[in-house]
Amino acid sequence: MTMVKSKSSVLLIACIALFFAGCVAEKKITGLKEFNGWMKEPKNGLTMSRSVNGMIITVSYLTPEYNALKEMEAEGYKGKVTYDSLLAYYKTTASFIMTLAPDESKNNNGDIMYKGLKNFKEYVERAMSLNFDLENQVTLEADANIYAPSLSSLDNTYSLSTDRKVNFVFTPVNKKEELENATHYNFVYRDEQFDLGTLHFYFDKKNIEKNLPEISIP
Repeated sequence: MTMVKSKSSVLLIACIALFFAGCVAEKKITGLKEFNGWMKEPKNGLTMSRSVNGMIITVSYLTPEYNALKEMEAEGYKGKVTYDSLLAYYKTTASFIMTLAPDESKNNNGDIMYKGLKNFKEYVERAMSLNFDLENQVTLEADANIYAPSLSSLDNTYSLSTDRKVNFVFTPVNKKEELENATHYNFVYRDEQFDLGTLHFYFDKKNIEKNLPEISIP
């Protein structure tokens, strides 16, 4: 009887060990495509969306690990030493991508650039604002500090897409490590184009870092 219990205990322990080993194995990323998929999962806290006035506004936090891996693949770099060097640089900054898209669940599927416009003059004004004035409509709250973007860029799709993506980069003001040491990020968008009002996107930075998968660099 004791031997049967002993074998059962060993089997149970082995199953538990295999379960946790499987969990660890799942939390390893080997490429940018895989990272993109992981980042889009709402439960992981890197991507958040709001539905307002017939539009979907989505903001994604691009972690330093993501940016380092993206540059590695874009430039054809190899090796962990290079990755670690890029990672150290990106840890001093905070990067986000905001997507403005029609809310198809509300039967809106047209190009957002034309939403609510009356004439070509209004279209030009919107295009200019999205290209050159978004830096004045976005701020990042990181703990007690507030930052304006040091860089923003609109992806020009030449009307081949109904949405628009805008990249934002924030850099330190006082200390090199202040963004790296922040516990949370609150991305604030004060819209002036689509009657969306002020939108907040809150990211628990420390929790994201805690649950971030291991990045496997060959």
